[in-house]
Amino acid sequence: MNTNDRKAKQIDNSSQANDDDPKKKKAHLRKAAGIVWKDPSLDDWPENDFRIFCGNLGNEVTTDILANAFRKYKSFNMAKVIREKRNNKTKGYGFVSLSDPQDMLDALKNMNNKFIGNRPITVKRSRWKDRELDSKKNKDFDNFIKDVYSPTKKFRKFKKPVKIDNKEVHDRLIDKKAKNS
Repeated sequence: MNTNDRKAKQIDNSSQANDDDPKKKKAHLRKAAGIVWKDPSLDDWPENDFRIFCGNLGNEVTTDILANAFRKYKSFNMAKVIREKRNNKTKGYGFVSLSDPQDMLDALKNMNNKFIGNRPITVKRSRWKDRELDSKKNKDFDNFIKDVYSPTKKFRKFKKPVKIDNKEVHDRLIDKKAKNS
């Protein structure tokens, strides 16, 4: 067990220490570049939702404007426009949470290229669950890495290059040309 696995286990254990409270949400563990961390930004979102990525948002679009555009769906939960921390400008994308899969499909079909603010937005299914530490995608990748770097694997060793004189190379080329003609 490497240090990152231990850290992930410690983070997971600390987040599950008070699981007696049924209102307590599961910790969202993320992994990238071999580092595992707890992502508190996902704690605000509903646990089992169907999330939509909204791209190509203009600077004038706020969370309220985005939410108002999707409130026509009965299962609408919340919306959020992602902003830069330094200057509070939008990064050009946001997310919308719906609790019904059929509403999500309808929103993907109907809201794509609709104008919100002064730009047509693009909508896609969000892949936030694929980035969780315990997702199938991460487990498959970890198994792949273990297979590639397992100590039982034997790799073919290459022979050391032999130093050849230029005259030898020239003679070989001349011999090949002579045989071909």
